[in-house]
Amino acid sequence: MNCQEFDSVLQPFLDGEFQPEERVDMEAHLERCPGCAKRVHEEARMQQSLRRAARQAVASTRAPDALRSRLRSGIHQEQRREAHAAWWRMGAAALVMVTVGGSAWWMFRPEHSQRYREDAVRRHTKKLPTEVAGTSRENVEAWFDGKLDHRVSVPHWPNVKLSGARISNVKDRPAAYISYERSADVQGAPARRIGLFVFDDTRREVEAPPLPAVQVNSSLGYNVAMWRDGEVVYELVSDLDESDIRHMLAQQHAQQARPSSPTAPEPQARPVSLQP
Repeated sequence: MNCQEFDSVLQPFLDGEFQPEERVDMEAHLERCPGCAKRVHEEARMQQSLRRAARQAVASTRAPDALRSRLRSGIHQEQRREAHAAWWRMGAAALVMVTVGGSAWWMFRPEHSQRYREDAVRRHTKKLPTEVAGTSRENVEAWFDGKLDHRVSVPHWPNVKLSGARISNVKDRPAAYISYERSADVQGAPARRIGLFVFDDTRREVEAPPLPAVQVNSSLGYNVAMWRDGEVVYELVSDLDESDIRHMLAQQHAQQARPSSPTAPEPQARPVSLQP
């Protein structure tokens, strides 16, 4: 969720119209956005002041001039706030329509990808049970065959064990979720969980470059790496350091780019001389 989206739901949020599970995205945005958090505080204080003033006006047969002035000022501020919010939403929508065919559209793509990162982290941290277990890449790929409309290729990384997989989602996209474990090493690094989401992006709405390039961003305390292979997007979620993630993906790309060894030609039989 970005600031524009939060602005459109600010009043229902303050009025408590959302269920707890619906407030997760909003509260996560407030944790990382001091500007919106300050605005929520100020709006809440203004609402409280207006309610107190209204109660005082009802209790009195005639409100004092100072109270009437405060009420008019509060109503005027509320009207200005609503007008400003409506103008901002209309302007943003018009800007998207005007620039959707040009390079300015890319300004909005990072926010679009951020929503996918946050959703993937939340699903990864739930630690739901896998539907297929085992360490065989071939078995996991075969299990996904026919269950999703896109192909699922299971990456292999050195010192990382494949532990299972299941069907999942990232936002509105059906996705494969593949679970890995990296064991503790002799240098004292603890064991780590790695989750990999694989989903279709035929329309290329998610910004994700092909390997060896990769985007690594932080979301809700985890590192999230995104890359694509044609129309399929891979989204890796882990508490590994960014340098470790990039090293793993560099190894993966090197393995994919390494040509297979050509088959050695069979030795040809030497001609046999028939002369004595």
